Amino acid sequence: MAKIPINLITGFLGSGKTSFLSQYLQHHNDQGIALIINEIGKVALDQRILASQIAYSDEKMLYLNSGCICCNKRTDLIDTLRKLLDSYEKEGKKLQRVIIETTGLANPAPILWTLLSDTFLANHFSLHNVITCVDAINGLLHLQNEEAKEQITASDSILLTKTDLQSDTKELKDLIQDINPSLMIFDKANLEYEAIFSHSGGVFKASKFEKAHQQSFQTLSLSFDKALEWSAFGIWLSMLLHRWGKEVLRVKGILDIGEDFLVNINGVGHVIHPPTHIKKDKESGSKLVFITRGLDIEKILASLRGFKNLLGAKVKLEVV
Repeated sequence: MAKIPINLITGFLGSGKTSFLSQYLQHHNDQGIALIINEIGKVALDQRILASQIAYSDEKMLYLNSGCICCNKRTDLIDTLRKLLDSYEKEGKKLQRVIIETTGLANPAPILWTLLSDTFLANHFSLHNVITCVDAINGLLHLQNEEAKEQITASDSILLTKTDLQSDTKELKDLIQDINPSLMIFDKANLEYEAIFSHSGGVFKASKFEKAHQQSFQTLSLSFDKALEWSAFGIWLSMLLHRWGKEVLRVKGILDIGEDFLVNINGVGHVIHPPTHIKKDKESGSKLVFITRGLDIEKILASLRGFKNLLGAKVKLEVV
């Protein structure tokens, strides 16, 4: 029996993994494709964004939260793949491909070792390739982080994102190929999806990895119990990132602003990308996640307290 291919999608925080998958699945929404999403915090933002943009059944979009699958969620990944295969067999359906989206801080190497070292998984699944998204705007800055370098080292293919906003990528490409000369670089602006999903750079050699990445970051999840005042929220977030953007690796959120749609926001460092609208779902309130490095979380909370009366909602927080 032919093994089921696994595509591992990785990339540093804010590199465009979820946007890439959303666009791919809009054109390849096949029930034979299963998606596994890993997020560090308990708030399932990427899953909600994808579910709002594509007609994809819940049982084929699986979610691993509150940890990174290169660290404390590797056993959960094994169990999820076993259950996924079992569910397709019981329904008499054929599982054709599994796509795994990692967190932005994941080191792919321990994940690859997990997939290849488990006897059951190795008999039923084949790791086809590792695709790493690299942000053409912030890529040079991202590659100052060891996690981003580790992702490129383990990759078969690089997908350069946001090239419509930054066309001069020669320096970035040169640096990427200095790290890993064997990989192929694709440009998202003129991408053929099957080309990048079918490309394989070779066989990964399984070596045991005990240390996935250094836990030198924090995740702060904020939940608001009712609709936010959009103008006040925008001023607060802009002021916060102006002051502390260097220490904010990523901010993302799904906001209820009292309209018949939700607002999806994404930011990297000092920069907030233009917000997009997504369909309302069964969840209520607003969710906001910060991933920081070297920043006292109290500074975010102190700034939030200064705006709490203007925002119009009570906040619940969780620090990971």
